[in-house]
Amino acid sequence: MPGVKRPIEDDAETADDNVHPSRKRRLEDGEDRQELAKIFNELRDEISETRLEATKNLLKTLSIKSDDQAGKLDYSTTRLIRGVCSGAKAARPGFSIALIEVLRLGFISGHLKLVNTVEKIVALTNLESKLSGAEQRDYLIGRRSAFQAVLQSGVLAVKASTEDAKYLFDAIADLALEKEWLRSECGAMLHMFLISQEATQLSNDSIRALIDSLKDKDLIRTPEGVAIWMTVKRSFSEVKLPKGVWNHNNPLSSQERATLSKILLKGAADSETTEQPAAPNGAPNGTAKKSRKQAGARQSAPNFAWQVILSYLYKEGSAQKFGAFWEDCVGRAMFSKTASDERKNLGLQIFKQAIASAPMDFLGHAIDAHIIKCIVDQRVHKGLLNEATKAPLNQVASRGKQEPAAAATMACRLLTLLPPNMDKLVRATVDTLLAAADSNGLADIVASIVILIRAPGGDEEEGKRRSLADAMSTIVRSHKAEPTTLLSGGSESNMLAEWLEELLRSLTHLAYTTSDAKCSPPLSATSRTIFKERLTSCLGHLASLPLQQAIIAPTLVLDTLHESRKTLTDGLDEKTVTVCKDARKHFKTAAKQSAAAQGTAATVPRAFQLLLALGMLQVYKQESEAESVLEDIIACYASPADADETSATMLTELLLSFVSKNSKLYSRMAEQVFAAFSPDVTAEALQSMIDILSQKESLAGQQELFKDNGDDPEEGAGGVDDDDEMIDVGDESDVEIVNGDVAGESDDSSSGDDASDAGDDNNEEAIFDRKLAEALGTTGMDNDEDEDEDGSDMDDDQMEALDSHLTNIFKERSKTSSKKKDKEDAKENIVQFKNKVLDLLAIYVKSQYENVLALDLIHPLVALTRESTNQQTQRKAMDVLEQYFDSCKKNKTSPELDSSKAGFHLLTALHTEMRQGGSRLHASACSRSCQFLAKTLTALKLGNFKKIGGMYLDLLEEWRQDPKSKIHPGVFNEWHSWCMQR
Repeated sequence: MPGVKRPIEDDAETADDNVHPSRKRRLEDGEDRQELAKIFNELRDEISETRLEATKNLLKTLSIKSDDQAGKLDYSTTRLIRGVCSGAKAARPGFSIALIEVLRLGFISGHLKLVNTVEKIVALTNLESKLSGAEQRDYLIGRRSAFQAVLQSGVLAVKASTEDAKYLFDAIADLALEKEWLRSECGAMLHMFLISQEATQLSNDSIRALIDSLKDKDLIRTPEGVAIWMTVKRSFSEVKLPKGVWNHNNPLSSQERATLSKILLKGAADSETTEQPAAPNGAPNGTAKKSRKQAGARQSAPNFAWQVILSYLYKEGSAQKFGAFWEDCVGRAMFSKTASDERKNLGLQIFKQAIASAPMDFLGHAIDAHIIKCIVDQRVHKGLLNEATKAPLNQVASRGKQEPAAAATMACRLLTLLPPNMDKLVRATVDTLLAAADSNGLADIVASIVILIRAPGGDEEEGKRRSLADAMSTIVRSHKAEPTTLLSGGSESNMLAEWLEELLRSLTHLAYTTSDAKCSPPLSATSRTIFKERLTSCLGHLASLPLQQAIIAPTLVLDTLHESRKTLTDGLDEKTVTVCKDARKHFKTAAKQSAAAQGTAATVPRAFQLLLALGMLQVYKQESEAESVLEDIIACYASPADADETSATMLTELLLSFVSKNSKLYSRMAEQVFAAFSPDVTAEALQSMIDILSQKESLAGQQELFKDNGDDPEEGAGGVDDDDEMIDVGDESDVEIVNGDVAGESDDSSSGDDASDAGDDNNEEAIFDRKLAEALGTTGMDNDEDEDEDGSDMDDDQMEALDSHLTNIFKERSKTSSKKKDKEDAKENIVQFKNKVLDLLAIYVKSQYENVLALDLIHPLVALTRESTNQQTQRKAMDVLEQYFDSCKKNKTSPELDSSKAGFHLLTALHTEMRQGGSRLHASACSRSCQFLAKTLTALKLGNFKKIGGMYLDLLEEWRQDPKSKIHPGVFNEWHSWCMQR
């Protein structure tokens, strides 16, 4: 009978039955260890999801109840403690999370005991002599991480006695004593534990055990000990703290201020060995003994204790207590004259923390005089901490932007402490705060500024007052685009905000009257001049408001001056007083007319209000010919209806005289008035503006421009108002080489002027050198070898004669330099005047694009893009042309010519202008202007297109036949593109 074959499974079962139990257990343990090894390897993975999944798998494996569960937990704990000692990139975070959960599992199950676990941690992380410095550091960090895992496991809340808790805290304190940097790490760890949810479940005895451990290890009077003490005092009020450590058990007590300052500054660490500070009132403080040697490591960042103490003061203390602590422990201690740069650097970081976190009521105290002096000195003198000052200043600006009320508080304090001279970043920080403040805050700032102006204190009263006057102007400038801030009751209101009224009234009194007699020391003439200029600047900024609201501020100033007319510092003569009375009468009449009128009918009366206000302000400032200008304004306003054309021309001349002034106020008000009167501008008035544009940009041009009106050129268009910013157009140049010529160069006349000036300068240099050589007798010295080179053969009379001769030569040289500067100033004057006239013309073409008179501006503007030596002026001229053309295109209209003759005459002139050559900008101006005229002429008569095309064909033929032609080829491409449009 054949045998029956047994299944393979039966052989396997039989084999298992025959294996010795001990060997079978080892096989199973090996498989478990392989599984755990795989999990431990995944815990060090750089992907966080992988580490978390490995932690879940580890807990799942260790949660299985079995006979060897305790062994697995013990083995896993050992591996995890060693893992947190690894310096690998992701090992410590991965093993730390797993260790927390494994310890929680072990403590709850009862397989792990707290004391045994602490002993194991210490044993596994014990430092051996053969370890390198980096390895020792890893082991110490690993021990700290393991202790942190024990704290976070929750064992102290459910499974630990007070004695066990004390054992753990003692071990942590021992670790803190190993290295100075570890003390901060361990202190921060204990603090984080105290404010965590786990700590709320601890008994009062366990919390007291922590304090006792720190006291026993002489750590209670360290920054970390102070932080933990304050945390316990605040969060665990029922815990009885040990007596005799601090006065009234409060480290922040005023009696402990000096000791606390030393502790926080780590002053004891400056020496090799230090004594533990004595307890208050001679009370025992543990065993009196010398502490260990300090590592002397440089502290690059503030201790966490600072934030703990500051938070305690914010919530438990008052602003006054905070101020006292801040001044003693930060201001004086960290920013004294003898403080090191390292200490000041820490102080700046703490200052930044306070600015970021302090309640608004505390901010004024945080901005301490010692700190501000350090910042200003480092910024002005480019000290070693120059870069370190940026962060706190940026934090001040950031806090101000986020909280307008805080911005006002900090601005008031900074304006009080800052000296007159400060660097750009400090000034920008103050400007940011002034711009961020709201109406309520601005009222406080203005009141503070006025008080400081009256009594600036210090040795630089003049400079301080100038700086405060600048701040007033900055306030108005930074809020000029915010009608809701400037006006009371919304953007449509006709009343100024209270803070603005106070600012303008104060500036008016400071500038013009003696009624403000509270100033100590009294205001000087220089200070009053500064206040006058800043008042003018403020009014200039407010002139950008709509016409109806732009008149409010000048009216307030004039009313203030009228009310204080008996206390003016510079009184007015009888004739001037009479003129001002007449002007005020007309001013009130214009105000009544504007109030009675509706819509656009109120524009002209309001414009005259502005003009009259402007004229009266000039009189009060006692500017040259201000009285005659005011009389002209009155004459314009009072002129009969049949004299409209004459008065319009006179009015334009007056506005041109205003824009020639070095004042943003006059320029902006002139623009407002010109916009109101632009429909009434005559051809004669426009010609006056064109004549200015055609003037040479030279000294001769300035003399020609101002010869008739007798204005002082130095007070004319040259120079820039204090609040104006010069625009650098070097990077925006349109100049290029076109057909071998330098594009953008002046025409022959202006080039000739420049060449003549350069030639004169060279001749003057040569004459100076020749005269100097003759005086010193150096001519021909090389051929006279016997002559004494040092001139020692000259007697006293000869030396005196030589000295007198040299003095005369250098006087002539000084006159030459002065002439050169006069030429440069004259050129700048003309350029600035032209730019302001172009601003007026831009206003004109924007509203009067249908007016046939606007066509008269095209040729002069095109010529200006070639003739001007200033690129900004060239660009402005082009902008006016583009504004004109775009306004016509947008409104689908164009000027209506009476006949084609005038249009073709202008087109011929523009083609002649093309032949002059120039920059690409000039070529573009010619091309666009010709296209605009072509469109206008074609609209007048369709047959004109053929004639225009013939003119372009002649130009093209000339360009092809003449290799030296200066016509830009781009004009033909643009003409062709325009022709293709229907």
